[in-house]
Amino acid sequence: MSSSLGRRVPPWLFAVGAVAVLGIAGLVAWLAWPRPAPPHARQYLSVSACLLTDQAGIVAGSPAAPVWQAMESASLSTHVMVSYLPATGPADVSPMLNTLVQRNCGVIVATGSASSQVLAAAKANPHQHFLLVTAPGTAAAAATSNTVVVSQADAAGRIGQVLRSLAANAPPPGS
Repeated sequence: MSSSLGRRVPPWLFAVGAVAVLGIAGLVAWLAWPRPAPPHARQYLSVSACLLTDQAGIVAGSPAAPVWQAMESASLSTHVMVSYLPATGPADVSPMLNTLVQRNCGVIVATGSASSQVLAAAKANPHQHFLLVTAPGTAAAAATSNTVVVSQADAAGRIGQVLRSLAANAPPPGS
């Protein structure tokens, strides 16, 4: 009578077993490997600042590009949410301003050459705050009580002030 205990296990079976063990160990190591923490979502205050641009939008070299950059920079430190809308033409400025008023923007920042339309919107919406950024060499428009007119050169500093003021007066998060 021969015994099965005395038989040798073929070497290829050891190789298959070793590969299986290494594969399982690799899978366990991959599953247990620490992953970087997911990025935290920014917590914004319940207030926003909105930018209305001309057709060029916020692309580099456009009049609104440095204004948008200043708004984003101020948003990082104040947690005021910022957004923008590009007007597709002069006829769209008034409807776009009305859209931003309906969004309850804490301040509407406007760039471009439609200062008369911005001032008309300011007169029609006395509860809304406006910041009109004028191009270099443009005559300053007659501001209303709810509109501040600044030059392109002074825009970044003024935007920072406005967003800090919005943040200081914003209701606490979650209220």
